[in-house]
Order: sequence, then C-alpha cells, then structure tokens
Amino acid sequence: MIKLFRKNRQKLLAKKTPAGRAGKFANYFAYATGEIILVIVGILIALAINDHSNSKKKLELRNSYIIQLNDEADRNLKKLTLLNDEALHMLKELDTVFKILLYKDYDNPRLSTKSFYLIMSKKFYPVMITYENLKFSGDLKLFDDLNLRNAISETYETFNPIEKLEASEQQAIEAYYENFLMQNVKFRNMGISSDTYGKDIYFENMVLTRMTTIAQNREAYSNAIESLKTLKNTFTEMRNKD
Repeated sequence: MIKLFRKNRQKLLAKKTPAGRAGKFANYFAYATGEIILVIVGILIALAINDHSNSKKKLELRNSYIIQLNDEADRNLKKLTLLNDEALHMLKELDTVFKILLYKDYDNPRLSTKSFYLIMSKKFYPVMITYENLKFSGDLKLFDDLNLRNAISETYETFNPIEKLEASEQQAIEAYYENFLMQNVKFRNMGISSDTYGKDIYFENMVLTRMTTIAQNREAYSNAIESLKTLKNTFTEMRNKD
C-alpha cells in the first residue's frame, strides 16, 4: 500500500506545473503532504500490528490459565469427592452409635468401637496456586467476560465455608477429648467399659453434634463440587468456541 502511494506521489511530482514560485511551492507542498501521510500510515500500521500481537499474547496467556485452572479443578474435585465419601461413611457409623443409645443397648460392643468416629476428622487442603496468581497479579482481567470472572472467584469462595466448618468441628473434638474422654474413659479397657460413658448425656450430645457437623460438611463439599463441575463445563465450551 505504501509503495503504491509513493508511486502515485512520484507521478504527481513528474507532471508539469506552472512556472515560477507558485509551481515549485505546489510541488514541495504535495511532496511534504505525501511524506506526512506516509508517516501517519506507517505509524497506524505499526500500532495495528503491535495491538494484534499483544491481543494474541493475552489470548495465549488466558488459555494457559484456563488449562491450569481446569487442572486445579480436577485435583480439588478428587479431594472433595473423597472427603464427601468419607463423611458419608462416618455418618453411617455414628448413626449406628445413636441408635444404640436410643435403644439403651449400652452393652453392645459396637458402641465402643464405633464411638472412635467422634474424634475422627478430615481436612480439606485446596489447590489454589493458579487462582492466587490470577488474583494477585491482576491477570484475572484477561477474562473479559465479567460473568466468567465472577464464576471463577465464586467457585474458589465455596472453599471458605468448608474451612470454617472444619475449624469449628476441630474445636468441638478437642473439647470432647479434654473434657470428657480424658476424665471419664479408660482407654485400656474401653471395649468393656462402654456402660460407664454410654449413659452420659455429654456423650450422647457429642454424637448428635458430630452427626450435625458432618452433615454440614457434606453439604459444603457438595456445593463446592457442583461449582467446580460447572466451571469445568464453562472452560470446555470456551475451548470448543476457540
């Protein structure tokens, strides 16, 4: 395009112009105007190329983040699914303990063996390296779609209730261990002494408390799992569009 413009300008200069200063000025004016236009066109083309290059780099970086976020989602899903399954198992075991107490079957040997689930706890350690990098580097703005940006943030925020519930649960377990088990239960012959603590109201309340907190944990796990699956589906749709 620039070469074509220069040829046309040279033809213009080659044409005969009126003699005198007016003619020379017209030639120089045409030449100078052409040079200015050429410079402007060159700058615009350079800016366009640079803008295209930057847009391409941003797109590549965004796609790289999507791959990493998708990998994090898979790893967190695996952890949460395992925790959810374990929580369900613990609920079933503690339900057995509660039924034993309900029917006052204090001599049932399962009372002592299954009551160990009262002090069992699991902790979720989420993988958040990519999300933290996105958040603190400011690269989250690479995702132009505000809804998608919010979806990413909201998905990781579903981990917050899990952390709070686990902290509260741990406090209850520690209090039970210190205030009841250490004072009322002989661990050496716990299997044959369940009648001494099975009738205690503290013990029964702890069973109900743990069943409640574990159920709450399962709900929090399920919410996070559902949110992660939705985010993964969104990433898949984005890749298909690209």
